[in-house]
Amino acid sequence: MTKNLGSEDRVVRIVVGIALAVLVYLGVLDRIAAIIAGVVAAYLIITGVLARCILYRLADIDTTVQEQPYSTTDDRAGF
Repeated sequence: MTKNLGSEDRVVRIVVGIALAVLVYLGVLDRIAAIIAGVVAAYLIITGVLARCILYRLADIDTTVQEQPYSTTDDRAGF
């Protein structure tokens, strides 16, 4: 399976996954909520690290290619 997660998407997934894992570890959530949050956290961290998401593949979404803004020589020179 090819990579289909861009760098911004990967960072967000890893940060949210770690935040959920911390909530589970601290015991803030109840039993069922903790289990669900733990599974979601693991999924987000794994997909963020590997840069591959099965749900994105099923939906044919690829965030690795981002549109580049058009810039002219004048923009780069500061005019």
